[in-house]
Amino acid sequence: MHKSVLLLLGCIGFLCGIAAASFIVIGTMWLWALVFIGASSLLVRRRIAIILGVLLLTATVGMWRASNAFAVPSPLWEIAGSKPKALLVGYVDGDFEPTKNGGRYTFRVLRVQTADSVIAMSDRVLVSGPDWIKPRQGQVLVLDGKLQRPTSFDDFDYISYLAKNGVHATMYFPQYSVPTDLNLPWFTHTRLWFGASMATVRIGVTESIARAVPQPMASYLAGILVGAKGVVSQEIKDGFSRTGTSHILAISGYNITIVAAVLMSLLAPLGRRRAYWLAVAGIVLFVLLVGGTASVVRAALMGVLVLTARQLGRAQDMGTAIVLSAAVMCWFNPMLLRWDVGFQLSFLAVLGIVYVQPLFQPSFEQWFRFKPLASLLATTLSAQVLVLPLLLFDFGQLAVYTLPVNALVLPLVPIAMALGLVTAVAGMFWPFLGALVGQSAWLVAAYQLTVIRFFAHLPYASLEVHISSALMFALYSALAVWLISMYRGTITERK
Repeated sequence: MHKSVLLLLGCIGFLCGIAAASFIVIGTMWLWALVFIGASSLLVRRRIAIILGVLLLTATVGMWRASNAFAVPSPLWEIAGSKPKALLVGYVDGDFEPTKNGGRYTFRVLRVQTADSVIAMSDRVLVSGPDWIKPRQGQVLVLDGKLQRPTSFDDFDYISYLAKNGVHATMYFPQYSVPTDLNLPWFTHTRLWFGASMATVRIGVTESIARAVPQPMASYLAGILVGAKGVVSQEIKDGFSRTGTSHILAISGYNITIVAAVLMSLLAPLGRRRAYWLAVAGIVLFVLLVGGTASVVRAALMGVLVLTARQLGRAQDMGTAIVLSAAVMCWFNPMLLRWDVGFQLSFLAVLGIVYVQPLFQPSFEQWFRFKPLASLLATTLSAQVLVLPLLLFDFGQLAVYTLPVNALVLPLVPIAMALGLVTAVAGMFWPFLGALVGQSAWLVAAYQLTVIRFFAHLPYASLEVHISSALMFALYSALAVWLISMYRGTITERK
């Protein structure tokens, strides 16, 4: 059996093990039993026995890794259990996000001081406060308030949702001060300086666009360009949701994958190699602009993998690389697999573009003579095919017009981002020039939002379709069987 096949099987087994441990508690005795069965299977030296052995052994590793990660206690969670009055010393670890009652942001806690003790740590807390105090990323502060544990809802595990991002406590409307005795290592100082600089750039870009472009187009441009949180109105978000285009607003691997694939299609006349490197450079620039958080870096990695797959044209090798990258990410954070919908959508969208698009592409090229449009439609439909069951399970919303809306809006997303960036930079140095260039950005954004609004208000634009977990797994099993049969048929025809 080829080494690449063994690697793929090992990664699949590892991910299955993490998935199993995310739903059920697996005792040590069962882990040793699985190790014994897996090792015994390898000794048989038959193909099916080797496959079973590799899957069982790597699944055991995944269960062990997930069980250990879930069992690690959070000092902040333990302290917050008694809802104490506490002083938190640390720094702002995320952008300020406006909410209905003010705003919120994540705060990296380096030291906790209560009435009984002083404890050093590195943990995160979700802070809510007034909108007239907007701490910037990287700002060192002392928060004085009451620590609390987050609570889950009836149909939503909010505790685990926050825990996947390392957040284990909340604090509401604390008092602020600046620490005088906090000595940070040089590396941390440098990282905070860079994060604060990028936050300043994002704020500057958002404000510059707002001066040059009317609303709501300005908020839309800032949202897709630098991931500005809370600037896009709820009405616009609902329109994107009803038309199946929410991925345009979200900073996820799903969004970056689609935009990067579209960008590469638009740059195709320059040659595949140049288009590839320009698209990768665009992803790197985007990551720097939006802050380079762990979720954004994961999303960018998925996007680069898709571009590489299209550049090399080897779906099998890239499929192994994608599954390997997912396994590596889940090794460092096992909670991603169950509680991070963005990661799940990104992973499925990437697999769809790598494996499904080559099956759809010939048909679309026959139907549409303009190849970039054919590639765009094939890319969009390929991603939608694999993410649809998960979307129906998690959100229960079926966007009926998603394909035509994506065809009309997606090709202009890279253009809107480029014009928005030029508008922002020009407006920082010469407001008149920014307003002049901003007319082009406004025109593109206005067209996109008009298309979104039109389709969102059509009858039956969005249907409520809730599916069970059993049906979701059945649909994915059927898709897997279909893909295997299609690729086997392709290989047979080539022979």
